Amino acid sequence: MSEAVTPESILRSHRIVVCVGTGGVGKTTVSAAFGLLAARSGLRTLVLTIDPARRLADALGIESLGNEPRRVSLPESSGNPGGDVALSAMMLDPKRTFDGLIERFSPSDEIRRQILDNPIYQHASGALSGSGEYAAMEKVLEMSESGDFDVVIVDTPPAQHVLDFLDAPRRLVEFLDSRLVKLLVHPAMAAGRWSVRVFQRPIQGVLQLLERVTGVGFLEDLSSFLLAIEDLSEGFKSRAERIEATLLGPKSAFVLVAGPSRESTRNAEQFLEHLVDMKARLRGVVINRIHRWPAQTPPADALLEDDVPEAEAKRLAVALSDGAAARATIDAVGDFARVAAQDARNVEPLRLRAERNRCFFRLVREQRRDVHDLDTLDQITAALEDVREGEVEGVSPPSEETLASPE
Repeated sequence: MSEAVTPESILRSHRIVVCVGTGGVGKTTVSAAFGLLAARSGLRTLVLTIDPARRLADALGIESLGNEPRRVSLPESSGNPGGDVALSAMMLDPKRTFDGLIERFSPSDEIRRQILDNPIYQHASGALSGSGEYAAMEKVLEMSESGDFDVVIVDTPPAQHVLDFLDAPRRLVEFLDSRLVKLLVHPAMAAGRWSVRVFQRPIQGVLQLLERVTGVGFLEDLSSFLLAIEDLSEGFKSRAERIEATLLGPKSAFVLVAGPSRESTRNAEQFLEHLVDMKARLRGVVINRIHRWPAQTPPADALLEDDVPEAEAKRLAVALSDGAAARATIDAVGDFARVAAQDARNVEPLRLRAERNRCFFRLVREQRRDVHDLDTLDQITAALEDVREGEVEGVSPPSEETLASPE
């Protein structure tokens, strides 16, 4: 693997860095750590989270985030001698972003008002399949093209399948082009106004039921919305194509974040296959919350096998002046050693995969406390910078028969 492939080199050579992975692996924390690393490298950096939880604000030690970039004040340090590092963060508001798309694509002020004031739109902008993810990808593109930032780091929402957000623009366009929408829109256009009589019998029955349940205003609202939105469909299509080309283009990099458990690493390998299928540019793998043996050499077999010699146990008992405390200490250290060895076994296939694909590979240790401020976040950033954190101690521990999985 080329020495040039490091987190910092990826941040410097790409405009968009997308952190992906399943839920619960700490993507938000890792994204914030990448943001801190990029900013301290002299890059004007934005960390954008699509996750509605406030974890990004917590990790950066600020009260709240909104739909516009907010500057993050960083204390002076060796990596930030002047205290003027350009780091910003924001949390996506899909509704506001989607409203902005309507304003951009509307051919006239009248159509814009018809859509934004329409009750159907006010619900559909949050409920249409893919609308939230489409808005997210639109905001990523907008921020990357704004000229205000050198790199945009994207914290994606929890997803079992990478297509959930990468394919959102295409799914929304497919909805607008769907047979159902055309079936509803075209008769209305031919009639010039809504009339249940112009529809084929199956659709006629559905609309009559909707009228009885919701009132006569429903059909007028739906007519107005669909007729107006059709004027915008070409704009949505062209923008969706641009978003897809940008995310899968040479200026975008993907970083896979995973946990060290067997389930998480299996999910990560499946995620990698999806990224390959989409021809996304994977540039790094980060294993978060891994248990690591602190010594340079793997733990002794005797410790892993819970077979510490009696003489060693007695020496520890003398040092602690308590035999029970010595036994409990040996048990606790042995438990940790076995968990660390199992984690090393679990992540080894991902390390080899990263090496074959010339990606950086980093291990972030399980932290003693939650990351809720810049001081604790800095420890994650240090792990991303340290090439030794890509090395797995104890990759060849005892056999499966010897090791009992802690999960």
